[in-house]
Amino acid sequence: MKKILSVLMVPLFCTACFAGCNSEPEDPLASLKSEQARTYAERSISLNESVKEKYWQNDALFMYHYYPNFTTDATGDMSTAFVWPYTENVAASWRIATLSDGAKEQVSDYYKALLDGFEYYRAFRTDYQVYCASRSTEIGMAAGDTYYDDNIWISREFLNAYEIFGDEEYLESSEGVAKFVWSGWADDELGGIYWCEQKKNSRNTCSNAPAALLFARLYEATGDEEWLDRAKRVYQWTYDTLRDPADNVYWDNISNEGNIQTWKFTYNTGSMIAAGVKLYEITKEQAYLDQAKASAAGAYGYWFKDKEGFDYKTIDSVNPWFNVLLFDAWVELYEYDPETTLVYIEAYEANLNHAYDMLHDGLMPSDWVNGWPKDDSGNPVIEKADVLDMAANSENFGTLAYFYEYVKE
Repeated sequence: MKKILSVLMVPLFCTACFAGCNSEPEDPLASLKSEQARTYAERSISLNESVKEKYWQNDALFMYHYYPNFTTDATGDMSTAFVWPYTENVAASWRIATLSDGAKEQVSDYYKALLDGFEYYRAFRTDYQVYCASRSTEIGMAAGDTYYDDNIWISREFLNAYEIFGDEEYLESSEGVAKFVWSGWADDELGGIYWCEQKKNSRNTCSNAPAALLFARLYEATGDEEWLDRAKRVYQWTYDTLRDPADNVYWDNISNEGNIQTWKFTYNTGSMIAAGVKLYEITKEQAYLDQAKASAAGAYGYWFKDKEGFDYKTIDSVNPWFNVLLFDAWVELYEYDPETTLVYIEAYEANLNHAYDMLHDGLMPSDWVNGWPKDDSGNPVIEKADVLDMAANSENFGTLAYFYEYVKE
């Protein structure tokens, strides 16, 4: 699978021209050869810009949680984004940066500012580099609950930024946060990484499956065998403990007492598919790939359903962020099972395009099938649009653009 991860560092908007030049700005997507990729990249960038306009306060490196905003500062009801949705804004900008050097150039200042904004979530402690769920008004002074899954996503974004910009500090931060994640491994008979540091009462797929993928990627970036050993251990634990053998889709969590919560979410299964593909690429052990294929098929069967009035299978999941992790996993799997995986991807694409047709006020609904709530006159109403969903819509189209430009033959 081809990757486009240039380490060329360039300032934002320097494609336009230098002082005194009157020429038109260069097209940041000019290098894209696929018309489909270009269309989807334009949508990704437009949605990202809309999120930036509606939620982002650049002077304070601050992201609102909802739109419309309740207040003009961080004191209102859920005004400040938790670190989980904040992280997705970083991910959306990362995905745009992978589409072309021009797109990277255009998004770089915003992307780097978002990365800097992580420090307002950084816990005031010296044992690990760790980030809290809630934001502080001062850098490095956050307090409160620390979730292992939140820190997985943050470590992932530092690793992504390292691959984009080549800055060793991002890699050091990724490793530092990943060490905290590994500290959550339960050294008891049950095993697994806990969900929350302060409430060690469950071990969740969301704190284990993406950790396996993160650790495998850190092995690739550093050559440190310990990361690969941890990746294998966490992957195997999740596969053995939280996979539903009936369909190879993953349950949500297991309690300390061994009780399984059987909820199923797209991102959990997606994370395990992606981890399986990555471990196959590293080890060449066929079992990892076979397991990824089985879970990919299981996920398609579980979440994509026939619905009257639609000529494609509609997705039964209304969280765009959950969904993009499944989609990304299918994109990673495509190289090894293209004919089958393309069916999944094209159904996903149809759902995304349907949702985009319901664009309103520059934003796309989180419910891709039914769209926005309606008022008495049938007009769409944005009541509380979560920044997590809105940023993820941008990443979804960016991933679709990436697929058509760099993955699909």
